[in-house]
Amino acid sequence: MLITSTRLYDVTPSARDAWTAVLKAAYLQAGLQVEFVAHGWPTPVGELWERPGLCGAFMCGWPFAQALSEGKSFQAVASVVPAWPEYGGLARYRSEFLVRDDAPWTTLEDAFGSRYGWMVKDSQSGWNAPRGVLANHAAGRRSGLFSESKGPYGNPRGLIRALQEGEIDLTAVDGWYLDLLRAHDPLVLQGLRTLAHTPWTPNPLLVCSPDVDRQTASALADALTAMHKDPDGAALLRRAHVEKFVPPDVDAYQVTLRVAEQALSAGYPEIR
Repeated sequence: MLITSTRLYDVTPSARDAWTAVLKAAYLQAGLQVEFVAHGWPTPVGELWERPGLCGAFMCGWPFAQALSEGKSFQAVASVVPAWPEYGGLARYRSEFLVRDDAPWTTLEDAFGSRYGWMVKDSQSGWNAPRGVLANHAAGRRSGLFSESKGPYGNPRGLIRALQEGEIDLTAVDGWYLDLLRAHDPLVLQGLRTLAHTPWTPNPLLVCSPDVDRQTASALADALTAMHKDPDGAALLRRAHVEKFVPPDVDAYQVTLRVAEQALSAGYPEIR
């Protein structure tokens, strides 16, 4: 049985419906029968990626690169080019360091000494990317950057809630997730602002698990990457705030491994 989940970017019910409509149209075009499965916190998202028959599910780029380096070859199906101008027509994303509107800080350095909140330790946007930025600031310091480092909060919603309720003072959240929230439910981010960004890296991609037939993965890739050329498909993409799907640049995800290696080399294995 083939299965999928849009868990990573189910930011609201309307966003989930938009992603589901896009994938259902692609599966129909590719002649595939795929079951959508419910999957969410507190079940670790890594459990989803271990399931057999995974077909066209979002996977974070850092775990994808790690799996490839360990010889587990997830099949890269398609990458998303988000529809906002700042993405530059590229399949990329970055994390945003968020604070409350009333925070007195204007730079990331100003926030050092406050309480940091993190999502999970196997996330590019919620751990690896911000750790890479913070490692550069931690070099040469005997103590950590923060008075407290709290987690895991499990998902972006958990971080947003903790920040708004004053449990933490600073966090980093997937900017693509935040852009989808701004489009679908902007009031959720009320009282928060962006203090800084991490560098751009390739965004989470749609994958098939290693056990899925290669022809199946190829048929789905063809359907997705052609969708923007069809008027009905293009309309579905607009609902999901997607410009188009493109073939993934698998080698580009190696940058996530380099970010992790540099943080470890700098003596900053944990956000602290």
